Amino acid sequence: MKAKALGFLTLGLLAAPFAAHANLLVNGNFEASSSNYTTPPGWTNIGHSEGVIAYSNFNTPAYDGLYFYDLGGFGNSNGPVGDGISQTVSTSAGTLYRLTFGLSSEDVAGNATLRVLIGTSFWDFDLTSAGSFLGKGFTTQSIDYLATGNSTTISFIEYSNASGGNNDPMIDGVIFDVAEGGGDTTAVPEPGTLALLGLGLAGLGLSRRRKTH
Repeated sequence: MKAKALGFLTLGLLAAPFAAHANLLVNGNFEASSSNYTTPPGWTNIGHSEGVIAYSNFNTPAYDGLYFYDLGGFGNSNGPVGDGISQTVSTSAGTLYRLTFGLSSEDVAGNATLRVLIGTSFWDFDLTSAGSFLGKGFTTQSIDYLATGNSTTISFIEYSNASGGNNDPMIDGVIFDVAEGGGDTTAVPEPGTLALLGLGLAGLGLSRRRKTH
């Protein structure tokens, strides 16, 4: 019985790194609301009151589901600099997380910049316009972040807009989760893990020998 238990332990250790994680954000795909003016559930609007926009409203190429979030949508179509949306999630210090999201812009005219803040760090994404009027598709963006505390705030802010709101950033499919292989980077579990793995393999070998005799 002990040999079999060790064998199962080995299988568990091998499977653990491949365990699936869930999105730590609430309503990251903005599907929990259909209002053009009401803050999407789970999120906090910064500097304005915005809702979601249906892809079907302007025949915008869909990225995830039926709705996307426009930082200068119906609630404040001028898209003043500083407007945005944020959400705070629980994290573990020393753990590597990954933020992924679909990014596009209204693509009417001019240039704009989206600033993404994770904790105290930030990344800027420059958005140029080809004049397609909400017809530009979304591209997937990815950011890795090493957590420093037990909670982290993620914010999307319209950092600049030279066109007076004609090229506001649009986001969808926002996911924040532990990065693959991104467990607590302050710990070094390899020696202990390898020892348990070797013990488990030995148990499997013992179990097989017993069955052949």
